[in-house]
Amino acid sequence: MKVEVRLFASLRKHLPPGGDGTRAVLEVPDGMRLSQIIERLGIPAPLAQLVMVNGVHEPDRTRLLSDGAVVSIFPPVAGG
Repeated sequence: MKVEVRLFASLRKHLPPGGDGTRAVLEVPDGMRLSQIIERLGIPAPLAQLVMVNGVHEPDRTRLLSDGAVVSIFPPVAGG
């Protein structure tokens, strides 16, 4: 199945080859979990602060992904 991954800010360095600088389409096995996508990209779990699936916040990292899912991952935000 195919999953589109969008990475933001400092996480963009984890995009695999073939991405356009902000997003990439991954070919993954059926039954892939959100946590496995994060791990596959080499993103340390604490740095995947805000994760969305198809535009909706997804706190459950064990969620199974479906074909065509769009996963957006944001790092922690600091400032004041």
